Amino acid sequence: MAGKFDARNLSSALIHLKNDNEASAASTPLNAPLSDQEWQQREGLKVKMIEARVKLQLMRDRTEKLKLALARFREYREIRA
Repeated sequence: MAGKFDARNLSSALIHLKNDNEASAASTPLNAPLSDQEWQQREGLKVKMIEARVKLQLMRDRTEKLKLALARFREYREIRA
């Protein structure tokens, strides 16, 4: 396995990506009001990020449950052998 995914790294990567992107430097200033389309895109990104974090946590929880179930199965199999 290559390594574990850390959601905190995603936030850091997005910050670096934005800082390194020349297009973002030419974008509107942070204190400028957003158009409806920009606002919807930003809110959509927030929703997708939250959904991704929830899915990741669900996968982690499921992985832990499967590991515990496998350990119980192996223990049961050793007892019966």
